[in-house]
Amino acid sequence: MTLIDEIGMTVFRRSKSTRLSEFGKDMKTFNILGALDGKRTVQEIATMDRFDPEFLAEKLKTLYEQGFIEKVVDDGVSRGQAKKIIDAIIKKRSRGVGALVKSVKIKLALKGIQANKLTADTPDDPVLITKLIQLAKSYGLQVQTHAGPKRNLQQTQGRTKLILDSIITQRSGGNAAKAKTIKTKLILKGINPDAYSLDTVDDPNLVKKLTNLAEKLNVTIPTVSANVDDQIDKFL
Repeated sequence: MTLIDEIGMTVFRRSKSTRLSEFGKDMKTFNILGALDGKRTVQEIATMDRFDPEFLAEKLKTLYEQGFIEKVVDDGVSRGQAKKIIDAIIKKRSRGVGALVKSVKIKLALKGIQANKLTADTPDDPVLITKLIQLAKSYGLQVQTHAGPKRNLQQTQGRTKLILDSIITQRSGGNAAKAKTIKTKLILKGINPDAYSLDTVDDPNLVKKLTNLAEKLNVTIPTVSANVDDQIDKFL
């Protein structure tokens, strides 16, 4: 698996301390940093802005390791609730006395709760949240949680892979050598079929582009909603 396969669906943005003016003499890096809008995936940037996918992936990996860019957290994942509850418990039990904070944390650790390992970016574990809510209530704390940001109801998953598999299978006629050639042609267009799976969130623009391509190639696309449990061979 290549690096673009590994981070192709990752979304990056410039770190707050990063200034484009610092890279004025390095136009390749300047252009890459300028393309990071915090919304498009690495694969989308490679395709839309015509960057060599592997070069882009390698450069972004380096910039990430150097702290110039950061990953954008998926808004559909609830995060940080555990830390908020933990902080409320510690404040309640320590009564604001600094010397008691450590004692409270030790008692929590004995219950299997490592307070120092939870941050505002920690994905919430439903089991841990339930445990913390019950503990908080036993201390007289009223905890109000939220379900996290809602995903766009129009957002789909797996449609991209479904269309790509339809194109490859139907155009190759089941011939492995032809299938490999078609994959290569798609990669040259900035679309790596191996980077998509049935649980990949679809980009409407890419789906439209692939749908138009399928029509030109007289490829029939199954009219079903793809999801993680679907098997491509049911339709092809």
